[in-house]
Amino acid sequence: MNKVVKAFATKTAYKVLHMKKSTKIALGVTAAATAAAAGAFAYKAQQAKKQERSLKSLVVEDAIKRLPIRSSAQESYEEALEQSSRPYVLPEFARTTIGMTEYDDFDDTFVLEPKDKYSDFVIFYIHGHDFWSDPSKVHFKFYRKLADTLGAELILPVYPKAPTYHVADVHEMLLDRYQYLVDVKEINPQDIIFAGDAAGGGLVLSLLQRLKYQAIPMPAQAILISPWLDITNTNPDMQAVQGTDPLLNVDKLAFRGREYAGEVDLESPVVSPIYGDLKGLPPMTVITGTHDILSVDSINLKTIAEAQELDINVFTFVNQLHFFVGLPIPEANEALEIIAEEVFGVEDCGCECECDECCDDICDEAPEEIIEDDAEAKDEEPESDTIVVDSSDILDF
Repeated sequence: MNKVVKAFATKTAYKVLHMKKSTKIALGVTAAATAAAAGAFAYKAQQAKKQERSLKSLVVEDAIKRLPIRSSAQESYEEALEQSSRPYVLPEFARTTIGMTEYDDFDDTFVLEPKDKYSDFVIFYIHGHDFWSDPSKVHFKFYRKLADTLGAELILPVYPKAPTYHVADVHEMLLDRYQYLVDVKEINPQDIIFAGDAAGGGLVLSLLQRLKYQAIPMPAQAILISPWLDITNTNPDMQAVQGTDPLLNVDKLAFRGREYAGEVDLESPVVSPIYGDLKGLPPMTVITGTHDILSVDSINLKTIAEAQELDINVFTFVNQLHFFVGLPIPEANEALEIIAEEVFGVEDCGCECECDECCDDICDEAPEEIIEDDAEAKDEEPESDTIVVDSSDILDF
């Protein structure tokens, strides 16, 4: 039984011995409700175990399903048109709580320093939100975690948005900011990591292809998180996943993708990079979840990339949502660990020393009981089973 419920039930049982009969009856109803809560908790825990996921991720997903997330493809078009025509203003939350500031003299590009800088890498992060929306609190919180995890400076160019602007405007801005890092700041491209989520993940892949064709030095590697790789949204497997995705809608995304593309063919690699030439691109890491309609194209990307001899690793998390890395769940931490291992080229072989590579010849294999204890500790929930989900962070997530 969950510790909070158990403690409450124990106090309740003690008080029953000192109450009148009428009070005991009323308390019996409270005790029954408490037992029901304990039963619900036990059921959720069993359900999470069956689905091979953390209890937190299940509870958060259930909460998200109850939020009034928009699903209409053309809802608030006029509002979006007006909003996208205005200059971007960094939210006060991002400035004071997260620590972002303007990068040099730019008013649309920002920098975030890690709490402990121990890497020479610079993260060039291209944010998502279906080419229409600016980063939310969830995204800014993730930027902080990513910068701290990699001990690296993070540069965030907030590109112009559809429906006012289109793909040419977006590419021009991003290319200009990247070349500023290389040419003006004289940052070695091999010290730059391209990263992006959702629409930003697709932009990472399309921008890399453009750099290759223009013979511009490419970054060392790329990280794609829940990437949107095909704005046509015509992969039939998306419909099979739609029922388990409470965040994204196939039709809504297709509409916004068409607006972003403008007059560009929807299957052009400029807007749908999965159709492009992937040969010669830098090593790539992809993080996705099976409750994300975009995951089907990430899985396809692995097959396509390997056929073109691209060094790619796709990590698919079972029963996880779109951009689950931004949620307060254990799987998000696991994804960050994977990203760090991929960036620094360190594999976790299970040995307890602080070596950079697996060292079977030096370290003894961890005892079986220790491995089991570690597994139990990883699945253990915190003392408080209360998970707070801020609806303002999830709407239009």
